Amino acid sequence: MDITITYTIILIIFMLILAFRVIDLRGSPVTKFLHSDDRVVDEDTLYRAVRAHGNLIEYAPLFLILMLIAELNGLSSFYLHVSGSIFTAGRFMHGIVFSFMKPNMILRVGGMILTFTGFIVLITAIVYSL
Repeated sequence: MDITITYTIILIIFMLILAFRVIDLRGSPVTKFLHSDDRVVDEDTLYRAVRAHGNLIEYAPLFLILMLIAELNGLSSFYLHVSGSIFTAGRFMHGIVFSFMKPNMILRVGGMILTFTGFIVLITAIVYSL
């Protein structure tokens, strides 16, 4: 379970960063001291940050459950790390472009391609190991 735990921790830390971004953009009193009193947050910026956070929460649990099942069934650590690295890179690309940057189709699409590729690598390795 060590490999799954490692990727779980990495993704949870990133989820917390994205959550903190949403909390900050919503004007939380916890983060208010970080900004000037006249700060105005664009509605699209907040929407994109919420979607970055939500999108990670939608995909990560399914991937991590699948990874845990594969690891418990003895799938090679090579395939676990390859799929985990690809998936995590995809989630980072997608989350960063949505939460912290202006729209960038290359990072958005690239992030989703890597996310799906991580799933496909893991699923394929599981099927061939049966």
